[in-house]
Amino acid sequence: MNHLTPSALSRRNLLFGAGAGIAALGLGACANPDKVGKSSSAGGSGSSDGLVVYDGGGAWGAAQRKAYFEPFQKETGIKLTTSIAPPSAQLKAAIEAGKPGMDVIDLNGSRVATWARTGLIQKIDYGQWDDTSLKAKFHPYPALEYAVPSLIFAVQLAYSKKALGGKDMTRWADLWDASLPGKRSLYPGNGPGGCTLEIALLADGVKPKDLYPLDVDRALAKIGKLRSRVLKFWESGAESVQLLTDGQISALAAWNGRIQDAVGKGADVQSTFNQAILQVDYWAIPKGSKNVEGALRFIEFCSRPDRQAEFAKLIAYAPTTQEAYRHISDERQKLLATSQHNLDKTIAQDNDFWGSSAGRGKTQEEMAIDRWQKWLTKA
Repeated sequence: MNHLTPSALSRRNLLFGAGAGIAALGLGACANPDKVGKSSSAGGSGSSDGLVVYDGGGAWGAAQRKAYFEPFQKETGIKLTTSIAPPSAQLKAAIEAGKPGMDVIDLNGSRVATWARTGLIQKIDYGQWDDTSLKAKFHPYPALEYAVPSLIFAVQLAYSKKALGGKDMTRWADLWDASLPGKRSLYPGNGPGGCTLEIALLADGVKPKDLYPLDVDRALAKIGKLRSRVLKFWESGAESVQLLTDGQISALAAWNGRIQDAVGKGADVQSTFNQAILQVDYWAIPKGSKNVEGALRFIEFCSRPDRQAEFAKLIAYAPTTQEAYRHISDERQKLLATSQHNLDKTIAQDNDFWGSSAGRGKTQEEMAIDRWQKWLTKA
């Protein structure tokens, strides 16, 4: 299966979190002027006032704090402040005005090329890293000229075996199986977010190697055949699994982190990585960052196998380097999308496709939004 294509999208339409706001870690460490404050070849003005880094919030943010934020500040002496990202349009406007408000942001894979092309993010100067060998160790998603892989997750098939009368689901086509009872749920098919168009095509028999470019007409037609059984198209990760655990539906497509969180809290939920679709987030440095050198050091720190492993132990997001698995138990690896247990079963979402032109001055993602809205009004 095609699990090597550099591709994907974040859970939250580019940047996780909705409201702007900055919260200091308050760890008591002070900025070290010898380690921050110098301009780098990547651009930016440098600052001795510390570093402002994107915070995913919730369980994601808590894992970032323990695996990255606190140990980075302790090791380097750099004062680190976290920020919940504003909506993408607001962040773009801030960057264009030269006041991004953050030194390190989080981008989904499908947006990196567009943000780089329009000058919103800076090139990553890997030559500034203490361990330049790290750049070659990312897998299955490589380090990019403008961004560095931060985490990998997947959209999985999840279900309640009890609600299905004791039966299991093993592939996307099972969502359409009329002999398996109960309602279903999917993410809206308005872009790469929940991989809904890809799921429909795989369920319709399209082979992974033939998935892209997506046949949107065929995908929408397939979704139309399920429409009467779709209770609703879920809008958030929390809502998706709640529909399942509340017994409102018997099966759905959902992000593996949400599924594992529910299982960890005692939910009787089953899932499979077979045909799961990989997605990736990247660290990036916005144009106008006040501390480019500190941002580069932070991203390098987060890319170390030991830090990646610690993060993956705290939340079911897979590490971006395979070396991290040396520090992760075999039992934990079974829950991570890119481990030896699961990688060959998965399919990577194609970032290049979603970021490419669909004509009429729109990307494939923007065109999908239009197509989905028209389909909803007719379906």
